[in-house]
Amino acid sequence: MRRRLLSFARKTFVPHALSAALVGALYWSLTHRRAVFLWLGLAAVAMVARLAVALANERRYPEAEHPDGPPAGQRPYLAPLLALSIVWGLSPFLLLPPGPLNVELSALLGVALCAMLMGSVPAVALWRPAIAAWLVPLTAGMATYGAMHGGAAGWFLCLGILLFSAWIARLALAQRQMIAHSVAMQFQTEALSEQLAAQKGDLERLNQERTRFFASASHDLRQPVHALALLSDAMRRELADHPARPMAEQVGAAAASVGHLLDAMLDISRIDAGTVQPAPRPVALVDVFAQLSQVQGPRVEAAGLSLRVQASGHTLDTDPALLLRILSNLVDNAIKHAPRALGGRRILVTARRRGPGVRIAVRDEGPGMAAEHLPRLYEEFYQVGNAQRDAAQGLGIGLAIVRRLALLLGGRTGVHSVPGRGSAFWVDLPLAAGQGPVSGFGDSTLAPMVTTASGPMHLEPVHSHTHSLEARRPNVLLLDDEHAVGDAMRLWLQPYCSAVHATRTVAEAQAVVSREGAALDVMLVDFRLAGSVTGIEAVRRLRRAAGRELPAILITGDTEPARVRAAYESGLAVVFKPVQPQLLAQMLQAAAATPG
Repeated sequence: MRRRLLSFARKTFVPHALSAALVGALYWSLTHRRAVFLWLGLAAVAMVARLAVALANERRYPEAEHPDGPPAGQRPYLAPLLALSIVWGLSPFLLLPPGPLNVELSALLGVALCAMLMGSVPAVALWRPAIAAWLVPLTAGMATYGAMHGGAAGWFLCLGILLFSAWIARLALAQRQMIAHSVAMQFQTEALSEQLAAQKGDLERLNQERTRFFASASHDLRQPVHALALLSDAMRRELADHPARPMAEQVGAAAASVGHLLDAMLDISRIDAGTVQPAPRPVALVDVFAQLSQVQGPRVEAAGLSLRVQASGHTLDTDPALLLRILSNLVDNAIKHAPRALGGRRILVTARRRGPGVRIAVRDEGPGMAAEHLPRLYEEFYQVGNAQRDAAQGLGIGLAIVRRLALLLGGRTGVHSVPGRGSAFWVDLPLAAGQGPVSGFGDSTLAPMVTTASGPMHLEPVHSHTHSLEARRPNVLLLDDEHAVGDAMRLWLQPYCSAVHATRTVAEAQAVVSREGAALDVMLVDFRLAGSVTGIEAVRRLRRAAGRELPAILITGDTEPARVRAAYESGLAVVFKPVQPQLLAQMLQAAAATPG
């Protein structure tokens, strides 16, 4: 406020000087009083003094060093303004001719003074003492001059200047209140902005901490589940003709159930990490629906339902594998929530033209849902009617994956449900530019929907135990710093390999490479090792030690997006814990057959 008052002293110097010169010249020409020059001199001294004080304060207290303004105290800021007001208050006594009241000259000066009062409102409205210092001396001088002469004209001049000054004071106070309110709102806005920025920072930090927590928890949980999956498969193998074989099967099923949850969480992490990249091309919906019927038909029939598809002749420019995953998740969701026991009879998959695209919907005849649940159905882990978190009713992740994949394909998702009449989950996708004949799935067909070393998307674990490595018994180097996991891997691998060299450090692995040389066929390396060396760097060092591109499979339990991205960008074959034995057998056989 004090700084702005000083800035007005500098900005109004020229207008005040011109006004004083104009008034002085006018009254010299009309009265030829020498007192006019005295008044001009006093005005010049007052204006120069006010300007000097303002410039001195600006030099002494620059804004960069004094952001809160110059020091407090009224004298440096009000004294020059008060002096200038007194000079203008003396103008009737020094500019007007002595003797009887000259109405015309007095009225002319009154108009000039009123103009000075009105023009000064922005300069003095910031501070109440400044309003008084400017208005009181100036108004008092003209009012006193009019009262001293008396008569109708004199008293009219006195009352007129008093009323006008009072109106100006009220206007200045109102403007001051408005400025104060505006400044307060600005401070409040800045405070809210700072608070919002702080809260945003806290949310980002909490989100990062949550991501790290879930990534660490997922990694730590995957380690024993990975070991359990392999050990249970080894136990099932050893108990092939034993009465305890069913118990071993149940242990394997329990491990697979936990693996389902971890795999679903991994899918979300991989999508968020950007490692799932769609490969769009023109695809006929009839081919997608045919593949969907082939994959999901047996599961629907096993649930006592019927799957009906109403294919259309539309063609989409999309990734068929990801679209199949979307529809499979929606059908799987319908199977869980529209069982025959609840009155459901069928699951209907339709495709209809909607605006510039196609709406693909999966409808069921289940119990439906209340409207308050619909906005949250595509959120992670949100479920309706499963307060006990029964895994048989789903994990609450499938629809979250659907939403993410739909966004990758340039589409959007939605749901419509009526209690007692069923639900319809849909995805809108854009049409292809051309509607001519197109091929079906071609090389991207994912049946039986299982990840490969080159495929970025894990779809469904394979639970068959008919795996074998008898085609070639490879010589395997295993590098994993987790003792329990390493033992489980070694026990599972031994019957299928000519040799399994289990190591826990890079130095031990390098020693095996030096000893075995060209006899090694493939390496199984954990991503997260003790120390600062990652599995990716360990593979590089071991290949340098071997002097060749020794085939390697990177095994990881990480789901943190950055680590998932790094694993895929390494160019190595990647498999995520808990590894299904069938998948590990396939990848190991393929790697062993790769020349290196």
